[in-house]
Amino acid sequence: MTYLSIVLLLFTVVLTYKKLASLSTYFLYGIIMGWMLSFFSYIFYISKFNVYYDKVSKFYDFSPGSWNRLVLENFDPNLLIRLFNIGIILFGYSFLLFSISYTLGHRKLKNLYLYIPIVFLMIIQIIYYDPSFNMALQDHFYSQSFNQGLLFNRYRDVIYIVTLWLKNAAIFTSFVLLGLHFIKNYRVHFLHRYTLYHIVCLFPVAVIHIIMFSWAPKILVKPTYLKEFPNYLKPQISNIIYEMNWFPIISIIALGSMIFTFSRYTSMEKLDKFINADINKKIKTASLGVKAFTHSIKNHMLAIRSEAEFLKERFASDPEAQYSLSLILKSCADSYQTINDASNKLNSISLSLKAIKLHVPIEKAIAKLSTEQAQIPITVKRESMGRKAFIDENHMCEVYYNIIINAIEALQGQEDAAIVITIEDQEDWGFVSIQDNGPGIAREHLTDVFSPFFSTKSSARNWGVGLSYCHKIVTAHNGKMEVDSQLKKGTVFKILLPLI
Repeated sequence: MTYLSIVLLLFTVVLTYKKLASLSTYFLYGIIMGWMLSFFSYIFYISKFNVYYDKVSKFYDFSPGSWNRLVLENFDPNLLIRLFNIGIILFGYSFLLFSISYTLGHRKLKNLYLYIPIVFLMIIQIIYYDPSFNMALQDHFYSQSFNQGLLFNRYRDVIYIVTLWLKNAAIFTSFVLLGLHFIKNYRVHFLHRYTLYHIVCLFPVAVIHIIMFSWAPKILVKPTYLKEFPNYLKPQISNIIYEMNWFPIISIIALGSMIFTFSRYTSMEKLDKFINADINKKIKTASLGVKAFTHSIKNHMLAIRSEAEFLKERFASDPEAQYSLSLILKSCADSYQTINDASNKLNSISLSLKAIKLHVPIEKAIAKLSTEQAQIPITVKRESMGRKAFIDENHMCEVYYNIIINAIEALQGQEDAAIVITIEDQEDWGFVSIQDNGPGIAREHLTDVFSPFFSTKSSARNWGVGLSYCHKIVTAHNGKMEVDSQLKKGTVFKILLPLI
């Protein structure tokens, strides 16, 4: 258990040291501090009075020499009781504060109305369970009369039961909030996975703490007729748990789950970073190639256009020649525009961010559709409460336009063709999904859809740089872009932008 506590602390530091600006991280440290305070002050307290050694030594890895050294240390029992109760209370309520901060992070001002009463309740309990304060209360009531002292004991028992229920309710409520958050964000993969990892990592920690300290916080000191010699009580211990040797098994499971969760968490973050870095590298490489290619092809296109214009003047009286040459010039202009579009989408981009609502660039993108393209029904579901994000309206409009055009092209000739665009809030993220019921994309191609020049459509005008451009713009907004698809069922692109 001692090693488990140290490993738990190290895991927390490694996992969160880059995220110290997050309020959730501070509450997470509150959980760990509560664990450490309660665990070590409990060990020092029982060693102070040399009790339970035969039961706890094999679980806490204490040799007789180490235990005897602790016994001989002159620890202040009041200080140990104080730290123990602070640790117990801090652990339970930090759990609740962490889950509120993590699951309701976008409601920071509203959360204050939740944080304040919880912190106030913590402070009241810490003061009440302080041994010096409680001893003063007991002395006061017993000095009034013996009956007053008995009445105080009854109230104390009721308060003890209530605080136990509040502590356990705080931990239970925490996992309910995390569970609801997990279910609510099932469509946003990275939020879904992050929440699952938090639950898996914190659940064994909570189970072990509750098993060890199901009876705490508790007043472990009572006054006697001689104030200099108060009566210190033995803490409770579950004989069944220790005799059945359940603790080592639970500890191993807890440590194993933390290691597994930590490895999955870090591997997921590394994978996301690798994918983004790989796409950006491909875009930069493609950009260099396109520059060289477009420079050469533009020269040829200009030569063709120049000759076509010369021939158009030369054969001004020939209508058939005029018609053919007009087609050549139009084809040159279209090809020239296509080359410029491809080149511009791969070049470095400068964003002009403004605080606008999520639906604005989407409506602008739909308005750009031609009459022919607008034949396919597009349904927009605005489930968002109208919150804003810092967005470059023109670039994000182009992102949505590209995705919608891709969906329209995939749905050509399909009778029941439909596109559904959903706009909603997912905690601190603005969530936009663009879903079609087209032929879908093969699973082996999903990892390549954002790569430059990759396309599942055969088109002279389609260079396969549109989705690369979309990914580049979304990540430049500190957003995320995901794609899900099933053959013969359709494709959905998900765009997440951080809300203000």
